Amino acid sequence: MGGRYQLLFLLKVGLVLAVIWAAAWGVMSVTGVFRETPEKVIAYMDEHPLSEVEDEDERLKVIGGLADRLNRLDHIQINDFQSDPDRDRRRGFFKEMTAKEQHYFMERRIGKAFNQMMNAFNEMEREERKKLVDRTLKRMRDSDEERLGLQRLEKADPAATEKIVNEGLKAYYQDASAETKLDLAPLMEQMQRNLQGLGHKARKK
Repeated sequence: MGGRYQLLFLLKVGLVLAVIWAAAWGVMSVTGVFRETPEKVIAYMDEHPLSEVEDEDERLKVIGGLADRLNRLDHIQINDFQSDPDRDRRRGFFKEMTAKEQHYFMERRIGKAFNQMMNAFNEMEREERKKLVDRTLKRMRDSDEERLGLQRLEKADPAATEKIVNEGLKAYYQDASAETKLDLAPLMEQMQRNLQGLGHKARKK
């Protein structure tokens, strides 16, 4: 009997602890302890400098961790982050990556459909590409959240969208500098959403 009571006692203690932990977790979530912030992203990059990581798998793990953290930031946080060069350390971090690692990072940031989107765009006729790019640019200029990303790309390469239409997205991306690739991300995200919308309309027909 003693063993049975002891087991019941331990179960009750475990249940009480679980309830306390769940409550604490809820409080910390509400107060932002587990919420991603630009400061936490900066701290992550400072704590995991790629220049000190040689193992390929470990480098991909660090790069994936950064992409996932950036994905948890909202548009306002991303814009605040990017507007302050002293805080935005992504560019230095990105330059430390190999071309393969940069591709992996962008895939994690933009989504698994990254390659499919580039290939689908390249297969379009030039006029179709232009229509999609023009539609994307209009939506970005109409959005306070996305306008800054477009302005950074146009500042880095004023002829970027014209080259994308003429050369194709994949060719332009491959030849772009590390900084331009980062600036391409907002444009590519919006293009991907537009392509998905076109696919949805086509299926309806």
